[in-house]
Amino acid sequence: MTEGMHASEDNHYHDGLPQNTDGAEAVQADLDFDDDSRYDFTQAMPVVQAPIGRRATTKRRLKKARTVTVAVISAALLIVATLGATIVPWRGADVQGSAVFAAQVSRTQQQSYCPQRMALADTASYGDSAFQVSEGNITSQALVAAAGSVESAALVNLAGTQSTPLQSASQQPASQQAQDDGSLSVASASMNSNSLVASAKLADSSDGTGMFGSVASWATQGDLSGLSATQCVAAATQQRFVVPSTQTGWTQQLVIANPGSTAAAVSLTAWGTSQQGALSLATAATVTVQAQSETTVNLSAAANAQRGLVVDVDSHTVPVAAVVRSVSMDGLNPNGSDYVTASAAASTTQVMPTVASLGTVTVALFSMDDAMVDVSWLTKNGRTQAQQVKVYSQQVTLVDLGAVPDGAYALEATSDSAITAQAIGTRDGGKQSDFAISVSQESARVFGVALPGNLTATLVLSNSSDADITTALTGYDASGKKVGTTTMKVAAGSAAVLDPAKLGTGAAIVVVSDSDAASSDEQTAGTADTTGRADKAGTTDATETTGKAETGLHVAASISQSDVSAASLQGIAVIEGTSLDAATSLVTASRDQRIIS
Repeated sequence: MTEGMHASEDNHYHDGLPQNTDGAEAVQADLDFDDDSRYDFTQAMPVVQAPIGRRATTKRRLKKARTVTVAVISAALLIVATLGATIVPWRGADVQGSAVFAAQVSRTQQQSYCPQRMALADTASYGDSAFQVSEGNITSQALVAAAGSVESAALVNLAGTQSTPLQSASQQPASQQAQDDGSLSVASASMNSNSLVASAKLADSSDGTGMFGSVASWATQGDLSGLSATQCVAAATQQRFVVPSTQTGWTQQLVIANPGSTAAAVSLTAWGTSQQGALSLATAATVTVQAQSETTVNLSAAANAQRGLVVDVDSHTVPVAAVVRSVSMDGLNPNGSDYVTASAAASTTQVMPTVASLGTVTVALFSMDDAMVDVSWLTKNGRTQAQQVKVYSQQVTLVDLGAVPDGAYALEATSDSAITAQAIGTRDGGKQSDFAISVSQESARVFGVALPGNLTATLVLSNSSDADITTALTGYDASGKKVGTTTMKVAAGSAAVLDPAKLGTGAAIVVVSDSDAASSDEQTAGTADTTGRADKAGTTDATETTGKAETGLHVAASISQSDVSAASLQGIAVIEGTSLDAATSLVTASRDQRIIS
C-alpha cells in the first residue's frame, strides 16, 4: 500500500491566474524576499516524491497522507517564496481521493551577471619581451537599463559590498522613473576590475518590465586587439554552451559565477568533433563555486584538440551564471576574442539572430539524436537555403557557409530532431583578425538591447514565424532619455536592419516589441482558463490556456567600436537582445492516494 505525492511546474507565460474551480474566492498575496531569490524561471521544478510506506492500518494511512500533503504543499510554497512571486491558491476537484494545490508564480526579483572585461588565460612574462603575451590597452564598459514597473535596481559587485543604483535622466531612482516621461533608469560602469550583478525588484510582472544590459571590451594594442561583447546573463541550473575550437592557438575559459549565499556544486559534460558520445575530460568534471564568487575552468585543457565543443553546465544546488571567454592567436598575431553565452534550449528550430557584417560564417550543430538539418539565411526577401547537413548523435558538426550573402542578416536551422546551434563569423585583416559569435536565441514579444562604449551598431530584427510582424522600436540615450520611436514590418521568414542612430541622437538603448502580439494579447485578455485534469492513473494536475500570443521575433545587434575602427583594425562582436517578456510559472502540488496490490 503506497501513497505518493509530487510537486511540478508548467513553464509558460500566462495572462490569467489559476481559476478556483470549487467556487471559493481566490486570494492573492505578495511575498517579500531576500537576496537569495536569484533563481531561474526556465527550469523545471524538482519532483518531490514521498517515501513509499509499507502496509498499515487505514487510520495510520490517512494520518500519513495528511502529513505528506502538508509537507508537499509546504515545499511548493517554499519554492514560490524562494523565487520571489505573487501567488494565487487553487484547489481542484478530488479524483479518487486526490487533491491538487496550484500557485501562479510571477517573478518579482531579477538578477543578471555582467562579466568582467575580456582577459587572457595566462599573462605571466616569459623570455624575451618581444615574444611575451600582452593584454595591451584593453578597456571595458557596461551599460544596464531597467524598463517598466521597477521598484528598485542597482549594479552590485559579487561580494555585495558596493552598489550603484540605476537612475533616470533626471537623476531619479528606478522607483520614480514613471514620472520621467517614459525615460529608463540606467547605470554604466567600468568592467576593468571585477564582474557585476545587476539586481532589480519588479513592481509587477508584465511584458516590457525588466532589466537588461551588456558589456563590451576593446583594444587597439596587444593580443586582445579587436572587440568583444556580450549581453548580461541570468543564472540557471542547466546551461549548454557551444564553444569554438580547443586546438592549438585557442583558449576557452569557462567562468562560472555564483551570486548566491550558498556554495554551488557544478558538473560539466562535454562533446566534441572527434567522436560520438561524451568526452572523458582531462580535468575534474565537478566544480565547487563558493558563494558570491567566480571560478574559472580551462576548457582547452579539459577537452583538448576539438574543432568545436559543446559543454553542459549543471548546478545541483543553486543557479549559477556563466560565460566562456574565447581567445584565438596565430603565433604572435591576434586572431580575435569574444564571449560565448548559453544557447537557447534544444529544439527543432534554432535562430542565430544576426550574421550582419560578420564576414565568413561557420555554423556548429549538435543533437543528442541523429538529425537532418536545413540551414537557411534569413534575408530581407525571405528564407534562402544555405546547406542541408546530416548531424550524427552526440557529435559536434561544423558547417562552413562561406561569406555572408548581400541582404542576409540572420540564420535559421530547422531539423527533424531537437538541435543546438551557433554561428561564428570571422573577418581576416592579415596580421590581425577578429571573430564574433551569434548564439541561438529564443523568440520573445519584447527585447531590450544596450550599447555601451561608443559602439556603432546594426540592429537586426528577424522573424522565424510564418506570419508578418509589425514591430515598435523606442530609442534612448545613455542617460535613459527617450530620443525617438519608429515602427518596422518584418515579413515572415525574413530579417530587417536598422541603424539605431535613426531613432534619435545618441541612441544607445533600444526596446523592440512585437506590436501584433501585444494587440492579440489585448483581444484575448481575460480568456485564460485553468482546470483540474485527471489522468488515467487518477493523479490530478493543473493545466492552463493563456491569452499570450506566439511570436517569431528575434533581436540582436552586430557592432563595431570607434577606437578600433580608427586604428584600422578588425573589430566585430554581437550583442543579443534580452527578453523582457513577463516571466510567470504555474507550480502545482498534488496528493495521490492509491492502493497498489
